[in-house]
Amino acid sequence: MLQHKTPYFSILLLFFVVACSSSTNPDETTNFDRAAMLENYGNNIILPAFEDMQSAVNELQTAADNFKTERTTGQLENLQTTLKQSRLAWQNVSPFQFGPAESVLLRASLNTYPTDTDKISENIESGDYSMESISNQDAAGLPALDYLLHGVGGTNEEILAAYTTDPNAQNRLDYLLENINYIKSKVDKATSEWQTSGGDYIGMFLSEDNAGTDVGSSLGMLINSYVMHYERFLRDGKIGIPAGVRSAGTPRPVTVEAYYGGYSAELAVANFEQVERIFTGGNSRGLDDNLEALNAGDLADEIQTQIDETKTALEALNDPLSQQIEENKDPVLTVFEEMQQVVTLVKADMTSILGITITYQDNDGD
Repeated sequence: MLQHKTPYFSILLLFFVVACSSSTNPDETTNFDRAAMLENYGNNIILPAFEDMQSAVNELQTAADNFKTERTTGQLENLQTTLKQSRLAWQNVSPFQFGPAESVLLRASLNTYPTDTDKISENIESGDYSMESISNQDAAGLPALDYLLHGVGGTNEEILAAYTTDPNAQNRLDYLLENINYIKSKVDKATSEWQTSGGDYIGMFLSEDNAGTDVGSSLGMLINSYVMHYERFLRDGKIGIPAGVRSAGTPRPVTVEAYYGGYSAELAVANFEQVERIFTGGNSRGLDDNLEALNAGDLADEIQTQIDETKTALEALNDPLSQQIEENKDPVLTVFEEMQQVVTLVKADMTSILGITITYQDNDGD
């Protein structure tokens, strides 16, 4: 009996080993250095994005303190400028909502939009609120600042009056400052957790134990976050939903990312550039190189071509994007269709070749 059992067990063991090897480490048969690619992502793209965001928010807080001391149109304009720089910096952070960012709910805390202006007004008037409350996610973060610094008056003189002569001027200023402190605390926490001097998440991200392609690997988390961000928060959030793709063709221009500041298209371009940077790895190894090493260079070229066509269509949009949607939404719909083609190539074809499992669910049939 033993003589019959031993070869059967050996065959099963052989199948098990082969199956595990092919599902968790498809690059073992190539010379591609995946660890070097992850090091490029961690040290040259992800960590600098968080640190740049932290610097931008520090400047935002300084500008707010100056506005508190000297409430003038000049200080207001400086505060508006630093808000825009923070929102541009966010575009480079937003695809990386795993690990520390996921732990502190960074996206929900910083960039839930459209903001609820009625709730903001109620909070200001009552003075009874908590920025940390889930019920206030749409009354806090960067979109709330967009309203507070651009939407409480038709001109900067009127906006300034909301912080000087209006009956709720002091409460409004307190709300503004508290919101910025809230944003800073979230960004500081996420950035510190990534840094070696803090939580050293980057050490875990770059560790040999996490260099595979299984669900919990660094590449698995990175690509899941990357693809989900692209289809839900860039394609849909910045373009499709405002253009009416998810509301039976009825446009919803008020749902653009920077409705009051009027630079939503610029934010979308910046975010798409980061998406491209993640695919190419910037100036070093990236996903395109990984595909090339797996004899899928044609797919890498096809993705890059579609990225180029999408970027061309996106850069043709005008700000304010809400006005573009109201007056001529066809170019916006064209961008959505171009973006959708990238989703198909990246989410299905690229992940299949890389051996990455998409773990989140999407309900729109993509």
